[in-house]
Amino acid sequence: METDERLRGERGAQIVLGAVLMLATIGCGDDLSGADASEASGTTDGGDGDGDGDPGDGDGDPGDGDGDPGDGDGDGDGDGDGDTGDGDGDGDGELLPDAGQDRYVLVDELTELDASASVGAVLYHWDFGDGSAQPEPTPSPLANHSYDAPGRYYPVLTVYDANNDSLATNVTITATHEPSHEPRYTGTLIADPANDAVAVVSPDSSELVLVRRSGDADAPTFEVARHATCTGPRAVGPGLAGQVIVACPDADQIQIIDYDNGPAPAWDLPRGSRPMAALARGDEVFVSLAGTGALARINFAQEPVAESFHAALADARGLALWPDGRVAISRWRSPDDEAELALYDPASDAVELVTLAYDPTPPSDTEIGGVPSYLDQILVSPIADEVAIPSIQANFLHGEYLSGEALTFETTVRAVVSFIELGEPDGMGLVPGLESFDRRKQFDNRGFAAAGTYSSRGDYLFVAMRGGRAIERYDTLTGSQAGTLLDVGYAPSGVALSPDDRHLYVDASLSRELLVYDVSSYDVLPQPIEVIALVTEEPLAPELLRGKQLFNDSYDPRLAKHGYIACAHCHLDGEADRRTWDFSDRGEGLRNTISLLGRGGVGHGPVHWSANFDEIQDFEHDMRGPFGGSGLLDEADWQGGTVSEPLGDPKAGLSDDLDALAAYVESLVAYPRSPARGPNGELTPEAAAGQLLFESPALGCSDCHGGEGLTDSMWLAPADPLLHDVGTLGPGSGLRLGEPLTGIDTPTLHALWNSPPYLHDGSAADLYALLTAKNPNDLHGTTSQLSEAELEQLVAYLLSLEGSP
Repeated sequence: METDERLRGERGAQIVLGAVLMLATIGCGDDLSGADASEASGTTDGGDGDGDGDPGDGDGDPGDGDGDPGDGDGDGDGDGDGDTGDGDGDGDGELLPDAGQDRYVLVDELTELDASASVGAVLYHWDFGDGSAQPEPTPSPLANHSYDAPGRYYPVLTVYDANNDSLATNVTITATHEPSHEPRYTGTLIADPANDAVAVVSPDSSELVLVRRSGDADAPTFEVARHATCTGPRAVGPGLAGQVIVACPDADQIQIIDYDNGPAPAWDLPRGSRPMAALARGDEVFVSLAGTGALARINFAQEPVAESFHAALADARGLALWPDGRVAISRWRSPDDEAELALYDPASDAVELVTLAYDPTPPSDTEIGGVPSYLDQILVSPIADEVAIPSIQANFLHGEYLSGEALTFETTVRAVVSFIELGEPDGMGLVPGLESFDRRKQFDNRGFAAAGTYSSRGDYLFVAMRGGRAIERYDTLTGSQAGTLLDVGYAPSGVALSPDDRHLYVDASLSRELLVYDVSSYDVLPQPIEVIALVTEEPLAPELLRGKQLFNDSYDPRLAKHGYIACAHCHLDGEADRRTWDFSDRGEGLRNTISLLGRGGVGHGPVHWSANFDEIQDFEHDMRGPFGGSGLLDEADWQGGTVSEPLGDPKAGLSDDLDALAAYVESLVAYPRSPARGPNGELTPEAAAGQLLFESPALGCSDCHGGEGLTDSMWLAPADPLLHDVGTLGPGSGLRLGEPLTGIDTPTLHALWNSPPYLHDGSAADLYALLTAKNPNDLHGTTSQLSEAELEQLVAYLLSLEGSP
């Protein structure tokens, strides 16, 4: 049996510092963290002044650089570092350059560079770091300069003493445009700068935690308030002043929570509409509805409350305000050719589509192709010049059958951030957005970028890597990574910054903690300065919580290699990613991802389209195989009997963690409610007519799709499943466990509305195609004789199926 342990380092952040390329003779300044990290370098006529202990370099004792006051001749009797000498080893005066503090300036703003704190200098020279410099050293320590483009600049100060010896240092100047946009977006964790507060939801415990920061920034206090919410809040968004709004998709409700007065009564939305996010714009509240692909528009200030619904885009998810006041909506699971955002104009009801391109890059150990998916947060920079979209990139068009090369642990999915560049407003005042494809950032050893937040000047983007238990800091000015917080807890799902950029809040959702880091400096390893509990009482049994943590994790090397793949990366929230993957190298074929919701693990019988697993613990094969992990089973157990074979000796009972993972999957017994039903959950007249067709012997649908589960999936004998050839097998269907595939396991029909595309190979885009073009010989039910009206009725019924209440 394995033990539950932290596998990589101590609790608290570890930092991987970004490097800045500098001139060899210049010290590296801090990255505007508030610390003066500049270091002097210099030249003398008695040595190289590099402090390395070589004879003649004027540094005194070799190796320690801190010797007795000396003459700088390299004989070991002096330090030459300016403590008592001038840097040239002759002991006749101290020379120390001081370029001042790192700081921010605005583009084209005249800024003063001040070296007056330098010691022993008689002449000063500034190289401004943008290709320009003072022509000659001057007696004045001051220089005025402006920068004409955003960037991080490293002006070099060189000072000279009376003997013409010199030392140099540098300072970091970051130039940005003036912030002009107050970001307003939804997520599991959001900031409220006006109140120096953050709000975070806990879906499993149906709670909202409000945290207000006060006191001195060096010793802040955090006031915590907790509120019960509608069931299963998935996101929180900004409301009116002093309010936030939570969205609860399973309950089809939103709820406004006031900082001072607490929660208002929950507001009901249409049954099955699945509100995913909500935010306020003026007096109105906008709600994304995943079930219907609509945007709800609600004015609670009117009497009675005004409510309307507007077509947006399928699988609607996160919300944000565009700089021109339009409401931006993300499409959670992308179609195969591109990712999508919609911009809704409240003034005209017009909807504009913004897309993120499919990436054709051949896979390697550093990058992959694919389409961004799992789009949620829409992060508009405070500068209003760009939008960042964190997501996963799914390389689904690669594989042994499709491209001749098998997928690997590092070529299947990667964490990416896509950037949309914003243009100048047009004649209607609308701000156009177009993806800057070349700027799309792929993160090595990261599988899924779930959320993010910009710094107040837009120069840094903090990105939550959900499976990797990490927060990446990305420098948007240089296009490079600039620090990593590792092991921040299970499933970091949101990040937020305090208004002064001093404190970073991390929603470690499955560690049930909100962690607060002081990120003013990355010179040392930031540790959490505050840890706030997200739940009043743990809502899940210990085994289920452990299983959910493992399901969502890719950091544990037993689960995956290098942090790329978690179970949740194809089954986020237990759902399907709507991708068809090429598993030919696994002895299978093209396989459309199946939702886990409602199935209860093995509650319907065999697992997968080809019935190649008979217990959820068989996913040990995926961890050890395509995930690249070492597995949750001890090696001795893995090698025992036929445990290492799918459908072999049972794996259940051999590993507490593997059993916990299975228990979590088996707990997913509820289906999402269908938006195709009536307001009280009843079938519409069209769907009721379709039910009669479905159940009629003439069609034969219920011959296979019968009973409460609408499936005849079963084992006829150990390792011998009931499979059906319904005419859908093709060249890409491949094999079953490396042997011929004779048929397909019958899937349930419940929640079909939420699981396109259809069939084992994902070849039916919709149910109409499944019943017609994909069933030419009536092997998949006798449907060729149906009229168009009857086909529409049958489809309406199928889209209404949602399982037992």
